Amino acid sequence: MKKILFLAGMVILAASCTKDSLQTGLPELTPAMVPASIEASIAPGPDGSAPQTKVSISGASPKWQSGDRIAVFTTAGVKCPAFTTTGSGSTATFTGTKPDGSTLAFAVYPYSAAVSASQGTYTLSVPAEQDGTIANGIMAAKAGSEGSGMVFSNLLSVIKMNIPSSLNVRKLEILGDVAVSGSFTVNGSSLAVSVPSSPSDADKRLTVTGTLSGDVFACILPSTGRRLQMTLTNASGEAVLISKDLNSALTGGRIKDLGTVPAGLKFSKVALLGGNTSSQSYSSASQPSKPQVTNGGFETWTIDGVNLPNNWNSFQTASGKWAGQAYDSGNRQVGRSTDTRPGSTGNYSCKIWARRILVKFLGAVIADAVAQGNLTTGQVIAGSTSAAGTGNYNKTARNTNAGVGNNPHYMAFSGRPDSLAVWVKFIPYGTDASHPYAKVETILHDNCDYQSGYNASDCTGGSHHIGEATDMTIGSTGGSWRRLSIPFVYDYSTTPSYILINIATNAYPGGGNAKDGSSGGNNADCLYIDDLEMIYNLHNLRTGSTGWASLYLGYDALVPSGATAYTVTRLSCGYAALKEIPAGTVIPAGTGVLVKGSANSTYAFNGRAADVSGKTRADVRGNLLKGTLSNMARPAGTCRVLSPESSSSQAVLGVFQGATINANTAYLTE
Repeated sequence: MKKILFLAGMVILAASCTKDSLQTGLPELTPAMVPASIEASIAPGPDGSAPQTKVSISGASPKWQSGDRIAVFTTAGVKCPAFTTTGSGSTATFTGTKPDGSTLAFAVYPYSAAVSASQGTYTLSVPAEQDGTIANGIMAAKAGSEGSGMVFSNLLSVIKMNIPSSLNVRKLEILGDVAVSGSFTVNGSSLAVSVPSSPSDADKRLTVTGTLSGDVFACILPSTGRRLQMTLTNASGEAVLISKDLNSALTGGRIKDLGTVPAGLKFSKVALLGGNTSSQSYSSASQPSKPQVTNGGFETWTIDGVNLPNNWNSFQTASGKWAGQAYDSGNRQVGRSTDTRPGSTGNYSCKIWARRILVKFLGAVIADAVAQGNLTTGQVIAGSTSAAGTGNYNKTARNTNAGVGNNPHYMAFSGRPDSLAVWVKFIPYGTDASHPYAKVETILHDNCDYQSGYNASDCTGGSHHIGEATDMTIGSTGGSWRRLSIPFVYDYSTTPSYILINIATNAYPGGGNAKDGSSGGNNADCLYIDDLEMIYNLHNLRTGSTGWASLYLGYDALVPSGATAYTVTRLSCGYAALKEIPAGTVIPAGTGVLVKGSANSTYAFNGRAADVSGKTRADVRGNLLKGTLSNMARPAGTCRVLSPESSSSQAVLGVFQGATINANTAYLTE
C-alpha cells in the first residue's frame, strides 16, 4: 500500500512540473564510455608505389610509430577521445574509448586535424602554414566495425622538390590557379574529397617555412589545377619567382615530383602586391625652371587678326632697304589655320607659304625670285635684292617694336632645354630637287642683338651663341602632321637671355617653288607649324620616409649616385620580382621604374646628351610597369601604384582606389 502511494506521488510530482523545469532542471544522461580498439593499416598508393603517409618518402614503406594518435568518429558524428597505438609498422592496433552502444564509422590522422561531422560528411582543412615534411598530410579511413581493420588513405596530393642547400632558402610560397589549402569535405562512406569551386585568394596560397634544403614537401588539396606559381625566399629576404606547368592533375595520394631547383637561380628584391590604397607614394621635388616659347601653340592672334600670331614676326614687320618690296599686303605669307596637329588641345596652327616676287627699281625689274615663307621671334631684315645676300637675315632686336600692335622683335628666354619638339606639315609645290627642305632654327643667346642669316656670320661674337637646335632637312610630310624632336647642342654653360627662332619653307635662300600670283599658299610651298614645346631632360625626384618613389620619364635618364631603380619582371604568389638598374646606368625613355634611395632625399634624373652618352643602357625588356607623363584619369581598382604601406626594406604595390594617376608616376596593371 505504501509502495503504491509512493508511485502515485511520483506521478503527481511529475505532472506538476512545467515544461521549462523539465528542460532545465534535470541533467542529460551521458552514455558510459567503454574500451574499444581498431586495427589500422595504410593503403598503398594509387600507382602501387607512392607512399601514403607521414614518415618516409624515399622508397620506404610508411609506418605507424608508437604514440601516434587518430581521431575516431561514431555514426552519430561524435568524436571519441584520442585512440593511441603503442605499436609500430604498416599495421598497428589503436585503443581508446567510445560511447557505449555506438558504432565507429570514420577515422582521421593526425588527431590534431580540425574535423567537424554532419550526416556522414566530414569537414577538414589543409594547413596554409607547413614545415616541408610529409607529416602535414591528412589520412582518413572509412567505416569499419570494432576490432576489424580500418584502411587509411592519404586524402591530399603531395608535391616534392629538391632544394640545394647553397640557395639558403627559408621560405617557399605556393600559389595555385585553384585552391591549394583551406577547407574541404570528405564523404565518410567513399572518402571522396570535395574542394570549394570558388575559393578565396587565401585558399589559393600555401607557405612552407624553415631551413629548406634537400627534399621539401607540401601537402595540398587534390585538384584539376595545371599550374603552380612558387616563390623561394632566401635568408637575405631576396626572392626568385618560379612558374611550374603540371602535366597532369594533382591527385589525392600521389606525389608530384617537381625535380631539383637549379642551383644557379638568381635571387633579387621583390615588391609586395598589397591591398587597396588611395594614396600614391610619389613625391615630386621642386623642379628647375622650364620656360616655354611664348605663344608656341599659335592660339593668340590679337595683333593683326588672322595674319600675324602674337610674339611672332614676318615680312609684315620687316626692316631694311628692301622691306617694302619684301612685303605685299595683298599677298601675305602668314596666316592662322584651323588645321591642328593630332591630339592638340588648341584650335589653331600657323601657316606660312612662299611667293614669287618681282623687285623693281625705277620701274625696271631688277630681281625675280622666290621669297620663302618666313616666321621669326625676332625681326626680318630685308637689306639685299638677292635672296642669298648677306643683307638678308633675321635678328633679335631688343629695343624695337613692330609697327603692328607693338609686337616685340625679341623673345626673352632663360631656359636650357634638351630638345625642341615641334609639329610640322610640309607641302612642297612642285619639285626643287636641289633644295627640297624646309627648316626650323632655334638659337639661344645672351643679352645682345643676335643676327642669323644664311650667309651672315655671328655678328655679335661666337661667345654669345650659347646653344642651338636646328633641322635643315624637313622634307615633305605627305600631307600629314609629323612631330620633330630637335636636340639642342650647347657651346657654353651660361644661362641664355633670349631665344631666336626662325622657321622657313626652304632651308636655302631663294630655294623652293611658288607660282606667279600665288595666294594663301595654294600655289606655293606651304608649311604648317603647331605646338612648339621645349623638352627638359631633368627631373628632380624626392623619396618619401621609406626611401621609395616611382618614376616615369619621356627621355633617357641616368640613375643618379645614391639611388637604385628597379623594373618589375614577374608577378607570383603576391610578389612582384624586381630587376635592378644600378646608379650610373641609363633608364630608356618611356620606362616605368621604382626608385630606392635614402629617406626624404632628392635625386636629379638627368637626360642631357652629354650625361647619358656612352653610358650603359639598362635592359628593360619584359618590364611590366607602365607610366604617364601627365595626370591621367584611371578607373579605381584597375591598376597598382607604389603604396605608402611600403617599408624601408620592401616596396608595396597597392590596388589604387583613386581617380587620377599623378604625372611621371609608374603603375602596374595585372
